[in-house]
Amino acid sequence: MELSCWYRKTLLLFSLLLIVPQSGFAARQKNSSSDTQTSASVSAAADGSVRLPSSKRRRTYFYRIDSAVLSDVENGSPASLQRAAAALRKSESEYEEAEKVLLNVAAEIMRRLWPSERVSWDVFTDTEDNPYTGALNSAANGIFDTSTGNSDFLSTILPCFVILGGNMSESDLSLCGQALSAAMQINPSSVMGSYISGLFFMKTGDYRQAETFFEQVYRIMPETLESSLSYAEILRLNGKHSQSVRILDELYAANSGNLMVLRQLSYSTFAAGNIQLAEEYVARVLQQTPNDLEFVLFRARILIEKNDYIHAVSLLDMYSRQNSTSLEYLILRAQVQLDWSKNTQAATETVEKALQLYPDNHELLMFAARISSQTDAPVAGKYADELAGMVLQSDPDNSDAKLYALDGLIKRENWQEAYRISSSLIASSDSPEILMRHVNVCIKSGRASEALSVAAEAYRNSPSDETVILAYINALSGNGRRDDALSLIDSLVPSASSRMKSSLYYLRSGLQRTEEKQLADLRSSLIANPRNSDSLFSLYQIYFDKKDYRKAQYYLRQVVAINPNDSSVKQLNENLTKLIQ
Repeated sequence: MELSCWYRKTLLLFSLLLIVPQSGFAARQKNSSSDTQTSASVSAAADGSVRLPSSKRRRTYFYRIDSAVLSDVENGSPASLQRAAAALRKSESEYEEAEKVLLNVAAEIMRRLWPSERVSWDVFTDTEDNPYTGALNSAANGIFDTSTGNSDFLSTILPCFVILGGNMSESDLSLCGQALSAAMQINPSSVMGSYISGLFFMKTGDYRQAETFFEQVYRIMPETLESSLSYAEILRLNGKHSQSVRILDELYAANSGNLMVLRQLSYSTFAAGNIQLAEEYVARVLQQTPNDLEFVLFRARILIEKNDYIHAVSLLDMYSRQNSTSLEYLILRAQVQLDWSKNTQAATETVEKALQLYPDNHELLMFAARISSQTDAPVAGKYADELAGMVLQSDPDNSDAKLYALDGLIKRENWQEAYRISSSLIASSDSPEILMRHVNVCIKSGRASEALSVAAEAYRNSPSDETVILAYINALSGNGRRDDALSLIDSLVPSASSRMKSSLYYLRSGLQRTEEKQLADLRSSLIANPRNSDSLFSLYQIYFDKKDYRKAQYYLRQVVAINPNDSSVKQLNENLTKLIQ
């Protein structure tokens, strides 16, 4: 999502506050050897909680409660909550109203943040109205409570529990961000505050900031299920798959029957590239919850990765009976239609339907760009470069989007814009395929000398790479160095593979000065590789120019058979058919 004004301010505040907990950790380590402190100093518990001395606290609803107990609740870790409850324990008739409220708040913090932990103390149903339980009740109903007064840490942070629910409006998200900033200024060492801050940044899509907060919580309490799961998930989302799997493996060893661990482990092993193991974990999830649509779809995705399209289609059909509009389902359905069924029209229709529902989704735009690049036809009224350009607007460094944009621009012969994109790609990649494109674009845009300079350097570095060799020959030809190109081709042909030999003959045909020699090289190219569409298309052009339309169509139909999705070639064949009739 775009950074609005409130988000930028919140991000700045959080960035500054990140330094504080770390310095607090250092201070705790430094003072850990001391058995006593003065009454004006800050004491620290082993779980990371910071206890403010009573002289430093404002007079609030809980002012009569011991500062150590209140600090434990504000810290919000399972251990500190248990410690606070134990310190307050007494006979029911002896509890003051504020103590009852604080015990209720501690119980709700435990239940909502750390549901795997047990609430071992009594709670009370007859407490008076107060801003703390009121904020928690509102949050449970999906409402950010703005009436708490923000008089202390708890009244400031408890409304933020609304973030534990489902979808939130931007206004509520803004309020959460502001409240969290204020709460972390009051108590920057609160485990609860760090954990909710991690959830906030996950919700806003700032995964790097979320990782910082979740890591702080995990380092303090790695044994708590929720902290480990959250940290493992954010590591996966940030591409740190091996670290995520390591944490989850340890969790699974201790909680082999836990479904949440198993689900996370399925996603992380898949992201790490271990498809076989991921499939085993997914199967175990479905054994426990056979109607879990999310994992039905996940298994279909794994089967598609394994090219097991028959079983994947069966799962997609099963899923579609319950939900035919989810983003991932539509993308997987289009992928099957394009890669297995080879039905580009159906894939296009599916993607266009998805774009109506999710017009700004990057993965969907990239898939649409892929189809357009393959077919040289618009998807949802836009060509590959236009679709990829929509991704590049918000993700300007996306190399895959740049490549789709480049292919679209080449097909539309927009050489100047193509040069801008290819220059960006070649500057950050040594891919031979990108080199080939850049050389072609340079020649077409009037930069033949640059094409030769780039290709010559690549050839010096990789003289045996076939794609680099072809790019270098193309650059020599584009600079009028016909004899050098022919000499290099002739030296390579005898020892070349069949596919390489076909490409060399094709390039040599373009250097020949007589039609007879050109035709001979093109036929030699097809003997080496009958499916060389470049050579077939050149023969079509030769015979079309000679007005031998039937022979031209003979070769063009073979190009169509090899590239059935290329709409421009299909259109040429349709036009030629009409001409012959």
